[in-house]
Amino acid sequence: MDRFLIDALVQNGRVPFTTLAAQVGVSGTTVCRRLAALERRGVIRGYTVVVDPGTLGEPTTALFSIKPRGQAPARRSIADRLRRLPQITASFTMSGDRPNIAVGRFTSPEKAESLAARLRDDLSARVNIDFVLKTRFGDAVWSPDSTTAPALRDTDRTLIDLLMVDGRASLDSLAKKTHLSKSTVHKRLQVLQERGVIRGYTTLVDSGALGLPVTAVFAIKSNAATAVEPAKFGKLHGFPEIGACYTLSGRRSSVAVGRYRDIAAARTAADRLGEQLHTVVNVDFVLATDFDRHQWPRHRDGGQQCPYDEAPGDLQPVR
Repeated sequence: MDRFLIDALVQNGRVPFTTLAAQVGVSGTTVCRRLAALERRGVIRGYTVVVDPGTLGEPTTALFSIKPRGQAPARRSIADRLRRLPQITASFTMSGDRPNIAVGRFTSPEKAESLAARLRDDLSARVNIDFVLKTRFGDAVWSPDSTTAPALRDTDRTLIDLLMVDGRASLDSLAKKTHLSKSTVHKRLQVLQERGVIRGYTTLVDSGALGLPVTAVFAIKSNAATAVEPAKFGKLHGFPEIGACYTLSGRRSSVAVGRYRDIAAARTAADRLGEQLHTVVNVDFVLATDFDRHQWPRHRDGGQQCPYDEAPGDLQPVR
């Protein structure tokens, strides 16, 4: 039952508990108790809203591959420096030829290139940059080209920030904190969903506690001239562990991310993935998540503070 509840909440972080109870065939009280136990154990780490950053004025997502030169700073030192940069939303230590990966959100590609140049000097490292051309998370697909930043009210940004912190916040709670009526909050959330600002709601899960401690990053090189479309991943059979994928600029045309019980299972998945896509698939592994705050609101002073800086935010279905 726990796995079913978690998977349902990852797919829709605001699904009513009464709906879950009916689907499982137990009482709503039982569902609440099971979820409370999962939260106490740290399996469920929180609930959040999935937002297209382009609609918030940051359409450019960049992946920085950082490889230190010679007597470069240690990994922890690199992570600490990256954490102080408000544009960087996540940092990972990887296996393979890219020992450090950082993810950032920007108002333009030029801003990302400028930061890459700074990182080369500050970290004494080789820094390559790829841009995310298209994203698929769950059933939603979006790209910078298809995103326009709508005119948002100040209260809209406040609602989004509140939902990033607690994706299951009640309408009453949101209304009280924004000084709006409950009906107005409901209408504004509907508008934000219709405009594509809010793409859905999900649950932050510690997959390691569910027996899936290995995070695999599949680098997919298309045999054709064009990259593998992210939407195509939704048609794959037998890959429920892949929760997100991206089309990139650069030599790695697509990337998919999944969680597995061990390295052998991830390598087997890479082979099967290559067979279904008729292409070359390489796999790297996340050795450590330095911080992951990409679903956390930015402070008005440009900084970020997230309680999960030291732990991964795993946004993918767990089965």
